[in-house]
Amino acid sequence: MRIRIASWSSSSLLILAFAAACAGGQASRGSGGEGPGAATGCAASGTLCWDFEQGTMPAGWTAARDEFQGQLLVDDTRAHQGRYALHARQLVGGKEGSQGGPKKTIRFELPAGFGPVLWGRAYVYTTPERPVSHAGLFNARYPRPGSTERAFDTLDWYEVATYQQKYMSIWHPPEPPGFPEWVQVSGTPLVLDEWTCLEWLFDGANGSEPEAAEPRVWLNGVELEWPERFVFSDPPTTTRPVREKAENFTVMETGVFLYQGLSVPTDWWIDDLAVGTQRIGCGPR
Repeated sequence: MRIRIASWSSSSLLILAFAAACAGGQASRGSGGEGPGAATGCAASGTLCWDFEQGTMPAGWTAARDEFQGQLLVDDTRAHQGRYALHARQLVGGKEGSQGGPKKTIRFELPAGFGPVLWGRAYVYTTPERPVSHAGLFNARYPRPGSTERAFDTLDWYEVATYQQKYMSIWHPPEPPGFPEWVQVSGTPLVLDEWTCLEWLFDGANGSEPEAAEPRVWLNGVELEWPERFVFSDPPTTTRPVREKAENFTVMETGVFLYQGLSVPTDWWIDDLAVGTQRIGCGPR
């Protein structure tokens, strides 16, 4: 997402009731209904998990974006459990409200035939302030239907992020330009100075529906709702993008990537990252 020139959809605004109870079993929908299945943890077949306890970047991850000031490293300054975590350290640069911002990320090529459904889980710690700018934390990408292209800039993608100091999720077409995109902004402020469990579901199959599903995100076991939902494009449009269906997710990216400036040096830690085709869940905190 770039600078916001929001074209609001006709979707009604929802009132978000924020709860922060950690649930390691069934996920719940924002209204309290049952989520799509029980947590499996890292034991489920095909689940990929990283606890960063080697003290270095795990095998298979490669350096990706590196813009403005700051570092992305594995260190022992803070961990959810164990000794080490991935640390986006002292990111700063660019001008808030303008294009460009600090980006420090790594990428991982998923196994062939991963499938069109990707569940994820990560513990995240942020300090000292909530960024106003769009700050991405995780994305996963897949080829367009019928395409043999595998280059990063040819792929549709889902993203988990924060924006205007709140949690956000997005479906994007290939980047650049990455829009028109379908944006969902929660009413839930980014949690500071505390480990939180983020879970997400990117369902690129979506059963018999004609399009891939909208992204879903849980915070400490409670599903987020989206009071703000809109199309972003430059130039603006009110026409929603077609969320093309997936056959296989092929690559994912984590770290922190800001699309506008960041004036306050900020740290993020990411630990116990996991992805799979079934819900992984939040373990005991």
